[in-house]
Amino acid sequence: MANGNRAVGPALDSDDEAALLRPLAFAEGGGLPFALWVVLARALSGHPWTAQDVSVFRDRAGELLVETQTPEGMAYRLRARGARSGERQTQRAVTSALLAEVPLDGDGGHRDWPAAAPYIVDHLAAHAAAAGALDEILEDAEYLVHAEPRGLLRALNIPGSSRGSVRRSIYRASVHVHATASLPERRDILAVDAARQCETGLARELSRGRPWRPRWATGTMVHPALRFTKTGLGVDAAACTVIDGRPHAVTGCYDANVRVWDLVDGTERLVITEDDGVYALDCVEIDGRPHVVTGTCSGSLRVWNLDTGAERFALGGHKGWIHAVGCTVIDGRPHAVTAGEDCLVRLWDLVDGSERARMPGHTEEIRAVAFSEVAGRPVAVTGGYDNTVRLWDLDDGVERAVLTGHTSAVYSVACTVIDGIPHAITGSGGEHAARVWCLTDGSQRAELDGHTSWTAAVSCFELEGRPHVLTAGGDCTVHVWDLTENTERAVLTGHHGYVDALATTEIDGRPYAVSGGHSAPPRVWDLGDTALPAGRKGHTGTVQAVDAVEIDGRPHVVTGGDTTIRVWDLADGTERGTLPHGHRVEALACTTVHDSPYAAVGGCCGVARVWDLAAGTGLRDLPGPDRRVETVAWADANGRACVVTSDEDRTIRVWDLDEDAEHPLHSDRTRSAVRAMEPVTVDGRPHLLMGSDDAALRLWRLTEKGRRVTATVHTGHHWIRALAGTVLEGRPHALTVGGNDATVQVWDLTDGTLRSTLAGHPSGVLAVACTTRNDRTEAITLDGSGTVHVWDLPPARLREKVALPTRAQCMTAVGQGLVIGMGDDVVVLDRNR
Repeated sequence: MANGNRAVGPALDSDDEAALLRPLAFAEGGGLPFALWVVLARALSGHPWTAQDVSVFRDRAGELLVETQTPEGMAYRLRARGARSGERQTQRAVTSALLAEVPLDGDGGHRDWPAAAPYIVDHLAAHAAAAGALDEILEDAEYLVHAEPRGLLRALNIPGSSRGSVRRSIYRASVHVHATASLPERRDILAVDAARQCETGLARELSRGRPWRPRWATGTMVHPALRFTKTGLGVDAAACTVIDGRPHAVTGCYDANVRVWDLVDGTERLVITEDDGVYALDCVEIDGRPHVVTGTCSGSLRVWNLDTGAERFALGGHKGWIHAVGCTVIDGRPHAVTAGEDCLVRLWDLVDGSERARMPGHTEEIRAVAFSEVAGRPVAVTGGYDNTVRLWDLDDGVERAVLTGHTSAVYSVACTVIDGIPHAITGSGGEHAARVWCLTDGSQRAELDGHTSWTAAVSCFELEGRPHVLTAGGDCTVHVWDLTENTERAVLTGHHGYVDALATTEIDGRPYAVSGGHSAPPRVWDLGDTALPAGRKGHTGTVQAVDAVEIDGRPHVVTGGDTTIRVWDLADGTERGTLPHGHRVEALACTTVHDSPYAAVGGCCGVARVWDLAAGTGLRDLPGPDRRVETVAWADANGRACVVTSDEDRTIRVWDLDEDAEHPLHSDRTRSAVRAMEPVTVDGRPHLLMGSDDAALRLWRLTEKGRRVTATVHTGHHWIRALAGTVLEGRPHALTVGGNDATVQVWDLTDGTLRSTLAGHPSGVLAVACTTRNDRTEAITLDGSGTVHVWDLPPARLREKVALPTRAQCMTAVGQGLVIGMGDDVVVLDRNR
């Protein structure tokens, strides 16, 4: 508060006082710093107030103000906020005035955001969103880098124009990563996300001053509906509720914690600790306050107050794992239906905690529950491991129907009304399609067939006045279905693990969803944006391998992921072709034989194949046992290009493309599985470098009689995950990556000595590559934190780092560029000149 001494100054009439107080009515956060109070007083009134005028008024009006000490000095706001008349017009004036206070740099007249007042950096987004001008501000790429993330994220949730939708999507895509990153890291992440949205111009702007910039990227994992990702937790159960007028998600996890977090900006409100893993929960209002009912894997069932986190009471009786918890209202009173391993459906009155009914019928454990009304009576719909869906009358506890047809356990149930008739949608652990059931007559209405794996979760919502359902499961995607026509509306991608928890709610009248899983951190989606197109096409599964080759005189990238091999023009990302491998691709290597480009591909189920990349056809299958192909490589054997495959059964096979198609040229069983191979030249002769599970690095020379080990290095790794070959000071060297190591070892292959160690990665290294630039040899490493490290060799000095939006798993160097497999996406980086 200001002191009680009244300053002496010219008398102010009521209009003057109102003009000087008006800026404070629109202050955000802790309030306006004094200098900006003066600026906005002038801007909103048109009167040339001086700092002295405002200072005198401040001292006189102290009882109306709240003063807050900030790192930048005192900030001021009104004690009683009062009405904001003409807010949109006023906020536009505030926004313009604040923008005018951002100085311009001396190079090109761009706004110098690092020099802007902290209040502007923190709160300009709120003012601009209220003025309907935020999309104009987002046109400034530097603002995306420097704006305070939490404030900007909140502002982005206020609907804007279609013009700004792409930049909003770019910022949201990885805000869970870049919000806490350094400014250089945020630049890198935003630039890659811009490229994933085909905004290459913005990507170049964002990369200004950084060592690398994106050339292009695929955008399979980026959808405009994504609002943010909540990191740091898995999800085994999810529900939505409203607390203090704001939408919140409540999630349960195997770590025994129930987390309550704001769906607008992801801030955590409360953590409740159960006595065991929480695998089922639902939210309900009791006595006008929000509560959650939780079920654990040890059979405990409790009701918690979400305002305070206090336990209201425990519900006893279940034996074993509780898989299903659902809340509803019967006769005006909140109730819960619970079920699980003991095969019983129980109905509880949540006002007094009494058990109202116990309903036997399922013959195996129950996994899911939902609610509907049939013939004017409330019913619960349950599904379980006996492959059945059952309807229970909640007024009398009687089983009304048994719906059969599923061929495996029913994992999930949701209910809605289609054309005025109650329906249930169910997902099964062994089926790729969700089923739609009419609850009036028990008939199956439709199958929603779009997933490539089991469906573990379903959740219904309404969009544009029509019933819709979300389905999710083992293929790590969320599908959006219009139930009126049983058509697929959208596929939401980006999760890196199974999705087995879904919940829906509304925010400002728009449907939102929360999706997540045991190993898939929850994502929040605006379902009103699902009709918008996703990013460019690409892989629908993790890119496991990448290499490069020249086709028709142009460099191309070849990537393996899901069950396909895709060929991309390196220059602009045009997809040349998609080659169906038929099984999950886990390894590939490219080469040129007689001026023709080829790819050798390996994967699960022992399937290996050679492709003619120019023709886009399979050249030859390489038969082997029904074991995973760990890695593939091209090697020189007696002057001929051969394919070398390493299988999970510890067998190396060498295939001559000109010889018998059914049998390898050589076959040799090794002491342990070979995980990485790289062709190198030693003493002027072609060799094959191999890294194995026994942590040994072996140098092979392929001869007419088979293979000859010319050198063995015992690295000290637990096992060798990846390797690369290079030449330092005229001597052949190898770089090795251990299974879980955060270091890379550099070995001299001439004498087997450890030359240096590349240390300092924050997590385990996943891939390594070598390249030469300006006669200087570099190592490029990729670690599990999603960071690319560039090292000078031989001094083993870290030169630069590039942050990625998410974890990447493979890469290759192509000229002065870098191609990265990042989740389902392919990212190409170029050096900035």
